[in-house]
Amino acid sequence: MIIEREKWYEGWKFMKCKLSIQEKLKDLRIERNLRLEELAEATGLSRSALGSYETNEDKDISHTAVIALAEYYEVSCDYLLGFSENREHKDSE
Repeated sequence: MIIEREKWYEGWKFMKCKLSIQEKLKDLRIERNLRLEELAEATGLSRSALGSYETNEDKDISHTAVIALAEYYEVSCDYLLGFSENREHKDSE
């Protein structure tokens, strides 16, 4: 499943762009109707770190955080990091 977001300008669709890791993380959380506090409790990551992962393009995300989030959302790390547009985790069938 390829995830792209259409951009609109004054009612006209003008381009599609691939989602950034920040947009993917926020979309995954919102799809599950989770608050940052709930996600923090479930993953063991701090609420402030999770919030910055979703909003700050310059924020480095540790490999342990990427793995924890991928496991929680049941997506591949490659999807989160932008190496694949396929959400499915390799182990899921």
